[in-house]
Amino acid sequence: MKIIENSMQESIAVCKVIDTNVAHCQDCYRCVRACPVKAIRITNGQAHIEQELCIHCGTCVRQCPKKAKYIVSTLDSVKELLASGRTVAASIAPSFAAIDPALIHKIPTALRLLGFSRVSETAEGAKLVADSSLECGAKGSICTACPAVVSYVEKYHHEALSRMIPVVSPMVAHGRMIKEAFGEDCAVVFIGPCAAKKAEAARPENRDAIDAVITFSELFDLFEEKKIDLHSLPDGSFDFTGLADGDLKDARLFPVDGGMLKTCGRASDGTNAEVMSLSGAKQVTSFFDVDPKLLDFQLVEPLFCPGGCIDGPGFPEQGNIYYRKNAVISYAANAGEYTGERHGKQENIDVEPWFIPLETRADEPVSEEAIELVFQKTGKTDPQNQLNCGACGYSSCRENAIAVVRNMAEPEMCIPYMRRLAQQRADRIIETTPTAVVIVDQDLKLIHMNPAFHKMFMCSNSILGRHISYIFDARDFEALASSDKDEMEAIRTYYGTKYHITLYAMRSEGQYVGMLTDISRMKLDEGQMHIIERQLLVNARELLEHQISFSQEMAHQLGRNTAKTEELVKRMLDLYEDRDL
Repeated sequence: MKIIENSMQESIAVCKVIDTNVAHCQDCYRCVRACPVKAIRITNGQAHIEQELCIHCGTCVRQCPKKAKYIVSTLDSVKELLASGRTVAASIAPSFAAIDPALIHKIPTALRLLGFSRVSETAEGAKLVADSSLECGAKGSICTACPAVVSYVEKYHHEALSRMIPVVSPMVAHGRMIKEAFGEDCAVVFIGPCAAKKAEAARPENRDAIDAVITFSELFDLFEEKKIDLHSLPDGSFDFTGLADGDLKDARLFPVDGGMLKTCGRASDGTNAEVMSLSGAKQVTSFFDVDPKLLDFQLVEPLFCPGGCIDGPGFPEQGNIYYRKNAVISYAANAGEYTGERHGKQENIDVEPWFIPLETRADEPVSEEAIELVFQKTGKTDPQNQLNCGACGYSSCRENAIAVVRNMAEPEMCIPYMRRLAQQRADRIIETTPTAVVIVDQDLKLIHMNPAFHKMFMCSNSILGRHISYIFDARDFEALASSDKDEMEAIRTYYGTKYHITLYAMRSEGQYVGMLTDISRMKLDEGQMHIIERQLLVNARELLEHQISFSQEMAHQLGRNTAKTEELVKRMLDLYEDRDL
């Protein structure tokens, strides 16, 4: 195993594997929550990948609901290779069987139509890696087939480098096998579901093995561009280098959780603490967080994608992981084996990797004073206000404060802080506005008055709880409360002063808000004149209706009285007439 010193880190290219479409980024911070190493920097509400911190696991690509995170395409370099006239070989990851069981036997045919001279399964390299790992593995060994795991250890857990099995990944091993079998001038393109493979292939020590890497998604984009319909193609077969010893059946299980252990003949059913398979960012990071002195294991296979490579971010679409796993297992059980001659010697394949302890900003110390300043800004100096709700994407307020100090996060990412800030601003506006503001409850009792209201009506908060009619005529509030309207306005005169009053209802809270502006010294504008005109019309209509109603009632009463008087007079006349007789 070659552990390169820090002085040689500059030779490692910074490869941009995952990027952000800022037009689709929606301030949800889901990528921050999902990223196992918090390699997402938020600037002005936009999420950006920090390549120095990124381990290229692709978790953010899978998690982004708006597809704002994407794997950077390298299709152009593959097209150039295919058009160069060189012999180009495809090394396709064993997880290809999870794409669609109905299409897996047609993919070799489609790849040859694209111009690939040879089409081989990376499972050959997986078999070589498994055999080599058994030879190199000692107690406390960690498998190194997953490039995201290797990058994670190189950047964040240097203490585990000595326990990493000194064997390259199946991709690198197979690339060298192809070049051994078909010549050094043969270009090798790896095709798989992994984003981290692009960064792995770009490392200087691996450039002799792999010339380009594309994902399954990119491959199907190329099929679509070239108008290749897989369903219409005949089944094809794979080429083999013949450099892998033994049966490839188990090696085709590499992409599922525990597949490498199975290939090594050390399969675990999950009850053996000495041999374990871990998959998913949470399981993997939890394993490396344990004190090495407390670990007692023989062999561990960590994979960053949940369930293994079958849930990699480079699949054409995110399908059901059960069907994917079942498809890989079924293919491994039924695929044929190579029985032809060897094209080279397995002993010539270099499987020793380079491990590079990389320094990152995550190692930089952050002072307590700097953290306290962030807490002061966000109103969290009191531990009771440190909710640790995780809405910002960080597991705790302290972790978020550290990220703010390192310019990886913004204070505005804290939702409780922003809500409190917005409320304070709203309260500040109400308290400083020259407009008088009064709020009453559903019984029209005073519950809030701003300073302008106190000044206009020469009152104080001592009258809170009293009915609004204690201050002025409550008819407008009563009219709003008894109607189905949400707002109304009027021009009223209180105590000799003319006011423009606007009322609106907050029915869900059972409250009514009144805003009054003194317009006694203002020249009324057209809108205010319209309000007065409308009020006059309403008042005139009410007066007319009242007069008509009164006249009708008077006429009715007069009619009744006239009739009674007429009847009474008639009776009196009849009485007197009888007496004369």
